[in-house]
Amino acid sequence: MKKSAKLVLAALTLASCAAGAETYYSGQSDQERRDRNREEALANYRANASTTSAERRQSADSKAHRAEHSTKHAAHEVAESTRHASHEVAESTRHATHKTAEAARRVGHKTAQEARDITARADAKFGAVPHGKANPEGINPGNVSSASPTAPSNGVTK
Repeated sequence: MKKSAKLVLAALTLASCAAGAETYYSGQSDQERRDRNREEALANYRANASTTSAERRQSADSKAHRAEHSTKHAAHEVAESTRHASHEVAESTRHATHKTAEAARRVGHKTAQEARDITARADAKFGAVPHGKANPEGINPGNVSSASPTAPSNGVTK
């Protein structure tokens, strides 16, 4: 490269670095930013100062009321969804319990009917046997020991 082109390039590089350094390190941009912030803060202050304290209080009360209403509404929705879910669980539990009870009743009735059929067949084959109490004398008949139902009684009962 020619010497003059190198000088021009170096000068441009130096100028751009100096301009960048001035932008970043000068206090002028910081001062401008502070001035803008101050003006904005004063504008906000003046806007709020124009409302009366009663208006500010009413606005705050209104915000608090809306927040309270919103909270109550959210709590109500949660309670409603909980009640709804509990109701669904109770319904499904009742349904499952009912199905189980019906199945148990069917099995019980089927077993009882089979027992009646067996008894009827035995009665038809061997003759009717008096049904009722299997041991009419009670739990401990007079001539049977209380220690052993098959041993003869020694006359002592406990």
